[in-house]
Order: sequence, then structure tokens, then C-alpha cells
Amino acid sequence: MNRMKKFVLLVCVLSCIFMLAACGNTDKTAEQDLTLEIATMPSIDKVPIIVGIEQGYFEKYGLILTNHNFQSPTDRDAAFQSGQMDGIMSDMVATALYLEAGMDLKMTSVVQTGFGVLASPQSGIKTVSDIKPEHIYGISLNGLIEYLADTAGNAEKVLLPPVSSRVEQLVAGQIDLTVVPEPYVTMAANMGAVKLATDKDLGVEAAVMLFSSKAIQEKPEAIAAFYKGYADALAYIAEADFAEYMDTVIEKGEFSEGIAAALKNTEFEPLHAPSQGQWENIITWMQANPELNGNYDFAFENVCDTQFLQ
Repeated sequence: MNRMKKFVLLVCVLSCIFMLAACGNTDKTAEQDLTLEIATMPSIDKVPIIVGIEQGYFEKYGLILTNHNFQSPTDRDAAFQSGQMDGIMSDMVATALYLEAGMDLKMTSVVQTGFGVLASPQSGIKTVSDIKPEHIYGISLNGLIEYLADTAGNAEKVLLPPVSSRVEQLVAGQIDLTVVPEPYVTMAANMGAVKLATDKDLGVEAAVMLFSSKAIQEKPEAIAAFYKGYADALAYIAEADFAEYMDTVIEKGEFSEGIAAALKNTEFEPLHAPSQGQWENIITWMQANPELNGNYDFAFENVCDTQFLQ
């Protein structure tokens, strides 16, 4: 009888051990990879990301977020297309180009990039209504920058990709017009450039956050944590003295010292859903642009996923 009791007890103990082991394996299988690789350009939308990383707001939600600074959209796009990045701060024109190239991705929110249409101080241009076909834009082509230029006014366009080169040549009078993101709009205006209009003045809100469909499927908790941490960073920025985080933002964001004043005066807004009307306007422009030869008939509901917005 004692031998039987010992046998039953042994069976029970072994059963418990196997059950605990199974539960442990299940937890490990279900545990999500809370890491994200994000690509950003030299614009103000990445300021909350830098602040959030340094202040531990993403880590607060269990997310290890790595921000990769890119100076060239071409290099950024290549990194995203190769799968090195989970998400990027980009725009609706680039989104349609990615989709036409066969990439599987979604717009998850609008981001606050902020663009400005600027005129050279030597050009005599004071308002967008002064823009004439004989004037010359120095801009990047086949993207949101060109869309903004066309929205502001019809003029000749020459390719001038680097943002810093656009500002330098504009102030020197070598080009009449350009379009650049903040904080370079404010920096150029402080150097004498004439600020004609912002993207908001033109009724354009087309800068967006993109995540690959793979990241959305495999890392939904990580993306949700990204948006929570971003919101916390915005709350901190709204209350903190700019001097508390200025040096970190300039260093980690690879900004130049001259843009500190522009960053200081920026009022950040909560992230929100992209506009279907804006998407359709972008698609209409792309289909009419002979340089953008492709099929851009992508329905808004199929390319937008706002489940992560709070």
C-alpha cells in the first residue's frame, strides 16, 4: 500500500513538472519581440522619438526603440525596402511609390513634419501669387516636396536634393524658390529667405508614419508601445524647458546648431489618423505626373491602419 502511494505521488509530481515546463514554453512562444527599428530624416517629427528614448518613455512600456538617422531619402528608402527597418517617417507620395513597387505596408498615423515654401530675398517674390513660370524651384523631384511646390505655384523645377544645399543656394540667390522641412524653414527665414507658405497654409497634411505589414503582424505590441511612448514624450515636451533636452536633440538627431531656435518654437501636436481626402489628392497628382509612370490606384482603406492610435 505504501509502495502504491509513493508511486501515485511520484506520478503527480512529474505531471506538475511537465505542466509547468509546458506553460513556460507557451509563455516564451507567446512573448512578443518588443523591439523596433525606425528610420527618420532631419525634420522635427523625430524630436519626440529622441526625447522619448532619452527620457525612457518607450522603455517604460517595454520597448527597445532604435532610431536611425538618414540624411538621404534614397538611403532611408533602401533600408526600409531591404527589411532593415520596421517603420519610417515618410509621406503619402512615398507610400504610393512603395506600394507600386510591391512593398506591403500601412500608414498608421500622420506625423508632424512641417514644410515651408520659401523665396530668395533677391527674387522679389513676396507671396505665392507672385510665383511665375519663369521662376526656378530648387527641390527634390517626384515626391512630396514637388507636390507642395506644384500646389504653391507653377514654376520651373531643377533637381537639388540636399536640404542644406537648397537653403544655401536660395539665400545666395542662385535659385528663386525651394521647399524644405522644419526646422530648416525657420533657419532659412532667419538667414533672409522669404517664407511664403507652410504645408498647412496650402491645406496639405501628407507626412505619415509607415510600418511594414510584417511588423504590424509580428510586433503589434511593440508598435502600440511606440505610440504610447511618443505620446508621453509629447506631454514632456509641452511642459519642459527646451534647454533641458536641446543638446540631446541636436546631438542624437544630427541637427546643426543653427536650428535650435526653430526647435524651441515648435508646438507639437498629438498624432492622428491620415485623411482620405488628402490621400486621394496625392494619388490624382501622381497619376497626372508623367515622371511618375505607374499604377497608383490604391484604395485608402487598404493602405491605412490606425489601430495603434490612442
